[in-house]
Amino acid sequence: MKEQTQYKISHAVAWTLYTVMQIIASIGGAIAVTGHLMFNMAAQAAHCSVFCEGASPASQQTGNMPQASLTVHYNKAFMKWLAANLFMYRMCTHMTQPAKSGMTFRNFMLGVLGASMPQQTQGTIGSPLTVNCIFRDIGLGQWANYINFSDFTFMTSISDDLMNYRKMLAYVLGQTYDDLIMTNFDYLRTLDANTTNQDSTVGPLYAFTKQIIEQMPASLFQAKVLPMPAAGRFIGKILPAFIGDMTALDNTNNSIVDMLKHTGEGQTKLEELTDEDEGEKSVGILRLFGGDWFPSTNCTATTNWQSSGLTAYSTYLAGEDSMVRVTLESARHTNPGVNWKNLDLWAGEYARSAYDGAGVIAAGTSYNMISGIGPSPDNTSRARIAIAVPQTT
Repeated sequence: MKEQTQYKISHAVAWTLYTVMQIIASIGGAIAVTGHLMFNMAAQAAHCSVFCEGASPASQQTGNMPQASLTVHYNKAFMKWLAANLFMYRMCTHMTQPAKSGMTFRNFMLGVLGASMPQQTQGTIGSPLTVNCIFRDIGLGQWANYINFSDFTFMTSISDDLMNYRKMLAYVLGQTYDDLIMTNFDYLRTLDANTTNQDSTVGPLYAFTKQIIEQMPASLFQAKVLPMPAAGRFIGKILPAFIGDMTALDNTNNSIVDMLKHTGEGQTKLEELTDEDEGEKSVGILRLFGGDWFPSTNCTATTNWQSSGLTAYSTYLAGEDSMVRVTLESARHTNPGVNWKNLDLWAGEYARSAYDGAGVIAAGTSYNMISGIGPSPDNTSRARIAIAVPQTT
């Protein structure tokens, strides 16, 4: 009896201990799971864009770090400015005058004789032919300019100033001789009335038409003017707006577009409305009538054309010897060229001198051109200049 009682007591204690152990294990598991969930939630909260205690927000921001917000990066490579294409140099015959030979260049030309139709009188010597010799003088002039830098700016500037300002001064020189040549071409309208034969005089638009660039080279051929020797064609300068007028606005039969679109070669030319060389090539779609036409915005403007209140622009076409440009033969002076970007302007640093004893002017760039421009000796214009009003703006 006593043994049975002891057995029951032992059995009851064992079950009690087992139950207690199960309860402890359950509580431990619950605590472990709850802790894991809490750590996961804390990790997610740490990646959220919320205001909370700790590292976020940062203590140093743009408001109290002016060295960040007020710092500017300066691009030392200057951007391109808008520049006109300059082509009048191509339309001249170029000659040189030796140094120490005066300030005037004189060209001579024999007067043209006609056919001698009368028969020779038998046994009679007769009178000889007389040939007049004509000439025209071209006076030399000087054009010079410069840009210089104080030593303070030159030594503290972050850019390549000699290169940048030398390029700008070269463009100034390019425009200068382009305008000088163009002014002398404009004089041909007064010298020979045939120069103006292709002006647009039909209102109210006074528009530029395909007929103008058809007739300009034909008019030069009619005057026995030869094409430019190097190109084998006449050289012309035309406002880009006029190209747009003839290609986009001219919807008449046999327009330039009509003429080109019927051939494979013409279709290719229609794709050449712009050039990769920034306008240095002639306009491919206009190479139809014996002229190479170069686009340029630097054309003479005439206000109140035909009393219309409209501003018109000149289009130029030149043949051989239409204008003579004379350059003094001197290594000291700047010699113009076809492309202003390739002009050899002086640029460098100055040596200290008696005129600047403190050396406050450090460097500079300059040009110094001696040149002369004028037409051929006779009064026959070897160019055609047509004035019209652009419709494209």
